Amino acid sequence: MLKYLNWHIVFSCLIIVVCLFARDVSAQASLDKLQFKSSKGSVVFAKHDSNFLIDDAGKMYAFNKKIIILSLLSVDEISQLHDEIKQVQVIANIESELVYWVTPRPEYFFDVYLALSKHQDVLEIEPDIAPVTKLVTSGTSRQTSSVLVSQNAPLCDKPENTVRVAIIDDGFDFTHPEFDDLTVLFEYDPDEKTLATSAKNPTDYHGTRVVGVIAAKQDNIGVEGFAPTSEIIAIRQVSTWSSSIILAFQVAKLMKADVINCSWVLPLLSGITSLVIENVASASNAPIIVVSAGNSGKKACEVNHLSALSSVVVIGAINKNGNVAEFSNYGQCVDYYAPSSIASTSLNGYVNFGGTSSSAAIVSGVVAQLKACGVEYPLTKLTMVENILPAHVVNKNNIKSVTLIRSKGSEINEH
Repeated sequence: MLKYLNWHIVFSCLIIVVCLFARDVSAQASLDKLQFKSSKGSVVFAKHDSNFLIDDAGKMYAFNKKIIILSLLSVDEISQLHDEIKQVQVIANIESELVYWVTPRPEYFFDVYLALSKHQDVLEIEPDIAPVTKLVTSGTSRQTSSVLVSQNAPLCDKPENTVRVAIIDDGFDFTHPEFDDLTVLFEYDPDEKTLATSAKNPTDYHGTRVVGVIAAKQDNIGVEGFAPTSEIIAIRQVSTWSSSIILAFQVAKLMKADVINCSWVLPLLSGITSLVIENVASASNAPIIVVSAGNSGKKACEVNHLSALSSVVVIGAINKNGNVAEFSNYGQCVDYYAPSSIASTSLNGYVNFGGTSSSAAIVSGVVAQLKACGVEYPLTKLTMVENILPAHVVNKNNIKSVTLIRSKGSEINEH
């Protein structure tokens, strides 16, 4: 009897041990998976290795073992939610709610994430990820379609308002002669956390091209910007880390930008980033966020998640016949189409700037100038500008010639 009882006890203990082991394995598996919101809905990422997460489709995303949360709690209160939290920083606000960048000890990332996700005062949570290693700009140097138009635009010779234009892009070369008279109000690099935006290498040129289209001086020499009296807020955003993009838009909001140009695409937009951008768009000064549709020749909604936000104005490219350019993204997420080949500034002088990046920059410049001229609702006047067309009329072949006139004496024609 005693022998039977001993084996019975041993067997029971083995069952308990197996159950506990199974529970531990299950808990570890749940810790290695993260569920959070994106602009397209809920997504689930699993741990691929120490530097990458992977989604159900097998696409990998870099992650820096940091966490982004939205909460009403203070920095000190969040710091006390887990012993392995090393640092808590505020990177944005959405009204009274704050967006925090939480740095746990790397080896405890999943433990801290799980603990924060379960706390009732953490309203939103997501890992800090980078969908691609470098921000995908949507400009080209090739000759594409040509160019604008502003003969019928309700512009003015002497602007009555000072307009602030934020450009979120890569490096800027403000030593270019076209910017001698330009007011650069503020410079910031969200990746480096520095007050400098100069180009770091020969490929760091896209921001210079964008700012040339928008704000090069009008002196009948070189190129002419659409809104040369604008005050520029230069934000050098090279990576696609969610935290850096959030910080970039927060800077634009704090600097009270009237127009925000984003000539780039994002294949994934996190939920908290979406909320921050929507909040920026709702600011009291009614900023207009202009986004390029992208150059993949696909539906913008599917390949550029930034374009799906209701608060942004998405710009595709047209060719000289008034049809969607072959390379341009298209579809229901595109609001307007504009020409996509224009001379602009570069690191070594001037260059032909193409793609939907230039289309977006053209629209940003026109919108900025309309605001400078006192037009209260500039988007309602865009259709008065020849060759900037609302999406629903683009395929009507109604452009017979393409003319760019941005100042007296500066004219480019193509028939």
